[in-house]
Amino acid sequence: MPPKTKKKPPAALPAPITFPDAVAALPKPTTTRERILHAAMEILNDDGFGALTQTRVAERAGVRQSHITYYFPARNDLLCETAAYGCNAMLEIMAGSIDAGILNLKTARDIFVADPSDRRFARLMCALIVASDEDARIRPWLTSFEEANRERLLAMFLKLGLKITMADIELFHAAYVGSVMLDLGESTVESLDRSTRILQRAFDQILARGRPLKPKIPPKVAAKKKPRP
Repeated sequence: MPPKTKKKPPAALPAPITFPDAVAALPKPTTTRERILHAAMEILNDDGFGALTQTRVAERAGVRQSHITYYFPARNDLLCETAAYGCNAMLEIMAGSIDAGILNLKTARDIFVADPSDRRFARLMCALIVASDEDARIRPWLTSFEEANRERLLAMFLKLGLKITMADIELFHAAYVGSVMLDLGESTVESLDRSTRILQRAFDQILARGRPLKPKIPPKVAAKKKPRP
């Protein structure tokens, strides 16, 4: 019986960490399928859902178009798999950074708050919403996908020492997705400022909810003088 191989730990990020750093640290594709997904993710990030065509993905990945249809018969199949590929890689990198002692509450705040002008995540979410409106098959997939992401976010915050619940994560997630989507739709300096303020408040609320309050020390009560006999 061959010896069991140890699972390779997820990659870690060098400090300081920002969202663009995390995207740049995604592992290089080693298979045809990964090359397709990586190319699709770059096209989505750069040009949006409308540019996600088999021809463009094949050109970016350096493969034949028949490879695209072999692995992903429909464009929406490619979209869903691309979203899962990118998010899973990102969360694994963050998990590896926690284990390596690099990612803490401060650097986690940098990822979520420091540079909301990077609108790649918003473009991905927008593409998934548009696709789910066109193809009813995507709706249950999107539900499961987001539930899994919230579970992993909760596990990450708990590992960072915050005592929070899924309800806290749901509120944070809604604030995050909503703010970046609104900013993407407007794409102005004012919308970016508003998105930044919302993200800061949402993250600070998570911190406030997760850290137990210091017990209030009651004022010293003056000792009563014993009556003289």
